[in-house]
Amino acid sequence: MLKSYIQSVNGKPMINIDGTVHFPIAYTTYFDECGKWSDFIKRGYKMFFVNVSFTDLPINNITGFSPFRIGVFENETADYSEFEGTVCRILTECPDALIFPRINIAMPRKWIEDNPFETVDTKNGGKRESLFSDRFRQDGKKLLSSLISHIRNSDYANRIAGYQLCGGTTQEWMHHDMSGSFSDLGVKEFQKWLKIKYGTEKIKAPDRSELENGVFTEGVCKYYEFCNEVNVNTIEYFAKSLKELINNEQIVGVFYGYNAFVNDPLLGLHGLRHIIYSPYIDFFSSPCAYDCNRSLGIDWGDMLPVDSVKLHGKLCFIECDIRTHLTKRMQDSRPGEYPDDIYPQIDENGNKTAWCGPGIPELSLSAIRKAFAHQITKSSGIWWFDMWGGWYDDKCILNELENLRKAAEKSLNHANHPAEVALFIDERAYFNIPSGSPFRHSVNEIRVAMGNTGIPFDIFMTEDAEKTLHRYKAAVFTSPLPSDSGKTAIDLCRNLGIPCLISTKAKQGFTVAELRCFLVDSGIHCYNHDGCVVYNSNGILGIHTVCEGKVKISLPEKSKLQSLYDDKIYDSDSIVFPAEKHHTYLFEYIS
Repeated sequence: MLKSYIQSVNGKPMINIDGTVHFPIAYTTYFDECGKWSDFIKRGYKMFFVNVSFTDLPINNITGFSPFRIGVFENETADYSEFEGTVCRILTECPDALIFPRINIAMPRKWIEDNPFETVDTKNGGKRESLFSDRFRQDGKKLLSSLISHIRNSDYANRIAGYQLCGGTTQEWMHHDMSGSFSDLGVKEFQKWLKIKYGTEKIKAPDRSELENGVFTEGVCKYYEFCNEVNVNTIEYFAKSLKELINNEQIVGVFYGYNAFVNDPLLGLHGLRHIIYSPYIDFFSSPCAYDCNRSLGIDWGDMLPVDSVKLHGKLCFIECDIRTHLTKRMQDSRPGEYPDDIYPQIDENGNKTAWCGPGIPELSLSAIRKAFAHQITKSSGIWWFDMWGGWYDDKCILNELENLRKAAEKSLNHANHPAEVALFIDERAYFNIPSGSPFRHSVNEIRVAMGNTGIPFDIFMTEDAEKTLHRYKAAVFTSPLPSDSGKTAIDLCRNLGIPCLISTKAKQGFTVAELRCFLVDSGIHCYNHDGCVVYNSNGILGIHTVCEGKVKISLPEKSKLQSLYDDKIYDSDSIVFPAEKHHTYLFEYIS
């Protein structure tokens, strides 16, 4: 069996597998038959995520979409053929591949039918398991045990390097009803939780209309907290169970912690603080943020506070599901299997949706480079998520992905370069904000605007302020209704004499110009004043442009850099180069 763990290399979390350090860069797809496994293998990729699910029921309970044709435990006899067919296909071409099963812990149809009290009603009319049902945990663990036993006794067991545990809506551990698993069971568990957590049963549980219509009561506030905390208890339960099944020999990761992007606590994604310390979870994942339908000209930031995750010794393994000019409707990848009205590329107003990539190859390359530049300079791992398959089926794109893999591996030799400004996410503040309130949007608006200031920034949870604030020249606080930890972090910032910009009820958001002005006045170095997105750390400088023309990048000190795309070398405290609109330019620091 391979043994793996997270190892810090020059201040960056990497994956050590059997004594060899690997930069975490991988490939996966939902539609295995359309996947370009062979093309990525030929470009030197070794890490692959392979999907497997207990059921073929939808992963999206609004659209009804599921990528799985076979649910392993849907019938009396377990069927591993879909999963193992892909594993064998990879290992036939790459015998030393490093396989990460991506396990969807979702209960089969018969379990749903036999356990109605343990389920919730979904938006499309079906029923799915409640994420804090004890019976779901216990029976899910049994199925997990069967799957892991099969894998560890297979002839490919020696190529399994780690696991990712998925569940809930879109496999991202969101409650299946998107409303905190609200049900009779939910109310019952809420009252038990209140007694244990707060020593009372007197707080009235909310009703569904209060949760969905923005009514804000003490019961609503506490239910927000409850449905997140109990959700992560389930996630940790399965992670602990898996660690025991694999004798703690390999890393385990989960989707979770989207508190820098998702603003609705009823989805259940705001309990990161409860599991960030967990010894059973080694990496956290999320996609690149979908801000502005993934338009170019902005940073596709982090959905989770990546610097807090790293502070606690964990890896951020980010899903880069980058659309390209080759991205087509999934209905065209699997003809006849999905309704025409789900995941459209054009909306009812004729505008492109997040499911549509750039129209030309050059901008597709720019999008890929931009995602890479963000993750490499944030010391995060990358898995290219070729959702329907064929998104990267282009020689130029594949050559680019090979070059980016090599650049990622070279970055191991460079030290992490912290930013000068910290952006703070106040996770518990979401519990103070009722549904529909404009105060819920401040975090996203500020984070997006920060990306175009020309100033890199780090992103933490407010609970980590005491450990981190002293490193920074300035701080930005994003919640207009801070929690106790948010208030403590703001007070600490002021006591340390560190300039801070604070979102308030009177002034919730800030423009790019306001942020840049505050940061420059606070002594922060600005690389570019014209709105370019700037990435700088781990031996890589990345520039994503907002317009056409000459771009000037001012460096903090004289440095020697070389373009990754030609032989031009810069040896100065600034770089000036001609640029095209919405293109991404990468430079490597050289000694």
